[in-house]
Amino acid sequence: LKLGQVDKARGVLDHLFSEAPARLYKASAHGIQYAQIARAEVQLSMGRHDHALETVRQALAASQRADFRLEEIAANRVLGQVLAATGDRAASEAAFRRSLALLHEVQCPPEHAQTLLAYGRFRRGDNAQEDRDLVERALRLFEEMKATGWIREARSALA
Repeated sequence: LKLGQVDKARGVLDHLFSEAPARLYKASAHGIQYAQIARAEVQLSMGRHDHALETVRQALAASQRADFRLEEIAANRVLGQVLAATGDRAASEAAFRRSLALLHEVQCPPEHAQTLLAYGRFRRGDNAQEDRDLVERALRLFEEMKATGWIREARSALA
C-alpha cells in the first residue's frame, strides 16, 4: 500500500483472509489484528469507507478483548482516519486522542510517530502551528529511527 500498489496489497490480504479460518480473525490470535488494520487501510484507500469502518472496528474489538495495546493503538489511529474520511470529525478526533492516550502507557516510537503524523494531517487547518508541531514531532521520531519512507511522507505533509 505504501508503494502505491493497492491491488497487490488487497490481493495479499484477501488471500490471507480467504485462507485463514474465520475463527482466527474473530478471536484473539496474536498479530491478526494488524492484518485487519492493514485491510482497513486498503479499503480506505479504495474509498470503501463502510467496509473499512467495519474491518477496523473488528480489529479494535479483538485488540481490546485480548488486551493487545499496540494493536489497539494502531486500530484507533486507523479508525480516526476512516472516520475523518466519512466526515465524522468529532468521532475521528476522539479516536486519535484515544490512540495518543494509550501511547502514554506504551512506549512505541513507530506507532507514536505514525499517530502523530495521521493526527497532524487530520487537524490540518484547525490550528496551523499545533498541526505543524504534531507532524514535526512525527518527523523527528522517524528521523531517529531512520525510517526513510516515513521521513519522506512526514516532510511531504509539512510542505
